[in-house]
Amino acid sequence: MAEKGQKRTKDKWKRKIWYEIFAPKIFNQKKVGETVAEKPELLNGRVITVSLREIINQPKKGHLMMKFKINNVQGSKAYTELTGHEIVSSYLKRIIRRNVSKVEAVNDFISKDNKKIRVKAVVITQKKVPKKQETDIRKIIIETIEEEAKHKNYEELINEFVFGGTPSGIFNKAKKISLIKRVEVLKSRPV
Repeated sequence: MAEKGQKRTKDKWKRKIWYEIFAPKIFNQKKVGETVAEKPELLNGRVITVSLREIINQPKKGHLMMKFKINNVQGSKAYTELTGHEIVSSYLKRIIRRNVSKVEAVNDFISKDNKKIRVKAVVITQKKVPKKQETDIRKIIIETIEEEAKHKNYEELINEFVFGGTPSGIFNKAKKISLIKRVEVLKSRPV
């Protein structure tokens, strides 16, 4: 009990409301989580990260983390837009071994719908390659993603990164230079 002259503290937690979070249409607006907030307007702009395994129910996609940004709240439902993806670092450590080359490329691209996206991709070769071949592979990575970005909007582009369209395109071109073990688009985000 509060003594005379002291203010009673209000429990802020009791004023908060639970909101269900839904993925964008590209993922059939599947429920991806829940969160709390005092007011619906406090949710706008909040970013959540969800494993692709949970969204599409494919255990092999557990290493891919999708990023969603809340942009619309209706009642107790919060709807999101896709803002990017990231591959868990432990997954990459498992596939990289000794005596291989890891060729990375980080670049900014403009999608068909004029959104700027920063993409980090990697090609892992089966054996060490000379610097000249690394440069050629890096050039292939950038050219392939640039070509796709011209013809696809932001969400379609991330979809290609995640479900293998872009990595397989890079793989098919890069295998003419060296033996390739793996191609992954590690990260994408808006700039």
